[in-house]
Amino acid sequence: MKLSRVEQGLSRLPSWTRNELLWTAVVFVVVTITTWLRIAPAEQQALWAEDGPVFLRQQLENGTFASLLQPYAGYQHFLPRLFAAGLVEFVPIEHFDRGVFILCVLFAGFVGAATFRLTRGILRWLPARFLMAIVPVMVPLLSREIIGDLANIHTYCLWLVAWIAVAQINSRREGIFWAVIALACALSEFQAVVVVPFMLLRLIWNRTFSHVIVSVGALVGAGAQVFTWLNYPRGTESDEVVEIADVIIGWLANAILPIWNGDVEANAVYLAENGTWFLWLGLIPFALAAVIALVCGKNPERFALVTLLLVSGATFGGSLIVNPFWFFRFADIEGEVWLLVLLNLRYGASAGMFALACLPFAASAFVSRVSPKLPVFSRVATLGVTLLFFAYIAMQWPEVDNARDEGAAWTPQWRQALTVCEANPAAIYQFETAPEFRKFDIRCSDVLQQPGT
Repeated sequence: MKLSRVEQGLSRLPSWTRNELLWTAVVFVVVTITTWLRIAPAEQQALWAEDGPVFLRQQLENGTFASLLQPYAGYQHFLPRLFAAGLVEFVPIEHFDRGVFILCVLFAGFVGAATFRLTRGILRWLPARFLMAIVPVMVPLLSREIIGDLANIHTYCLWLVAWIAVAQINSRREGIFWAVIALACALSEFQAVVVVPFMLLRLIWNRTFSHVIVSVGALVGAGAQVFTWLNYPRGTESDEVVEIADVIIGWLANAILPIWNGDVEANAVYLAENGTWFLWLGLIPFALAAVIALVCGKNPERFALVTLLLVSGATFGGSLIVNPFWFFRFADIEGEVWLLVLLNLRYGASAGMFALACLPFAASAFVSRVSPKLPVFSRVATLGVTLLFFAYIAMQWPEVDNARDEGAAWTPQWRQALTVCEANPAAIYQFETAPEFRKFDIRCSDVLQQPGT
């Protein structure tokens, strides 16, 4: 078969340019640095949400073995607790905030590198694999709650489990590795339960050892989550009922709209003044990308894309349905009521990642279909359009409001706690964490037992 001029040129490149391990390492570095830069230094110093009152305090009070699988709010949180245990063991507690941020940023880099690896055999155009690998750090709303903290690291776990479910894993050794990752991630993210049916469905035509073992890993983790949910219920009480129409409008307003405009207050004003009709306009590029991927792609691409989109809708809808507050009744909201509801939900950031994945799918499928006839044009035009869109998304990052400054820096608090506790070892010291200046207590006996005190 005669090669095109582009393919002939690529074949003459040095062998290192085709080194999979090298490019995986490059992706890890790029995603790690990008993730780090998305959070300003001053906003890296406060603990976020459950990182202090749950993961750190329970680790100090109960130790690793008692805390590792301890239920909280109806779920298992394996990786956050494991990371907290490692930090308490090996990092001075006064620098727990820095340790959490660095570890979470490195985990985001691992997620990017893992995505690059898992797309092999699905996305047939190499630049599309790079683009897919940076999706987990591209969505504007990620910087509000998800990036840099243990409390929401489970969002990346959901992304990983979904990609493991659709990946083409060819070796037994790699299958075992991804099975362990799937187990750990499913034990950290309840919504991984949504991915399991797609794994089981794929067993109809793929019963290789690799796929069976990753399915078992995810199934065990999801089973533990269901057991925890049934025996230690979350306890959300509300008489509201969230319907499908609420999920659809909420998904458009929280997953799609913030990709186009990171200023959620401006989004709320526009919704209050104009209604919800324009939300459908924002969906058009994503729908077009999905159609291109489905028409031009091959079966592995189609299955992966459909799986990720269904996971996006199902997990966002599930989050609203199990937390049926009045402000999640998006289909009934009109006028100035839009100014009172949340349009920066972390559920939307997660769902937005899966929606944004449409673009690399479309890019890979289009180039693979058109390049035999238009090798240069298809590659240059597709890469240019996709990079332009990603650059526009990056321009929305500064528009996202950040609540991380709604809490005192951690290190001065811990140092002050040492002074107070040394004077009164029987006391209890109150710490502060973001968002909204939340409070939590740690016994002085636990403070004084830490290394270096």
